[in-house]
Amino acid sequence: MKDEKAVSPVVGIMLMIAITIVLGVTLIFFATAFEIEEPAPFVAHSSGELISHHVDGLAKDQFVYIYHNGGDPINVSDIEIMVNATEVSGNQAVIFDLPVENSLGKENIEGESEMIDKSPDGIAGAIKEPEFSTGELIMFRINSGSCSLEKGDQITVKIIHTPTNTIVIEETLTAS
Repeated sequence: MKDEKAVSPVVGIMLMIAITIVLGVTLIFFATAFEIEEPAPFVAHSSGELISHHVDGLAKDQFVYIYHNGGDPINVSDIEIMVNATEVSGNQAVIFDLPVENSLGKENIEGESEMIDKSPDGIAGAIKEPEFSTGELIMFRINSGSCSLEKGDQITVKIIHTPTNTIVIEETLTAS
């Protein structure tokens, strides 16, 4: 009879240990099963310019400059550039599949593809480089034929980090 009384506490302890192990393994499985996504690069400060050169009162060249003034470097292959001029001309375009070597093509522009200049002189800076870092700029030209901007007109440019779908730079630019 003495031996039978000791079996019950031992079985109880063994069950508690087994339950603890099963719960621990389950918790570890769920904690490691979900992939932790890298955060978007942090751009502490950015700025931009929209410079229009006018001839006879009409916009001839319209250059957009976006400056990376501080923060993490951004892989250019991980970004899209959204240009929104819907309030001015009804046009919007997205530049993607970057970097490019010499010029943009129709395959790099979604939306109003004629809005963005696709000539070799139509782009400069980090749009041709693998990385967009502090102190660098991205420049592209807006075609005045499909999106003529007058002094004071505003457009919005967003740089979107595509792996996280996060806007890392957003600038509202006023034509000068």
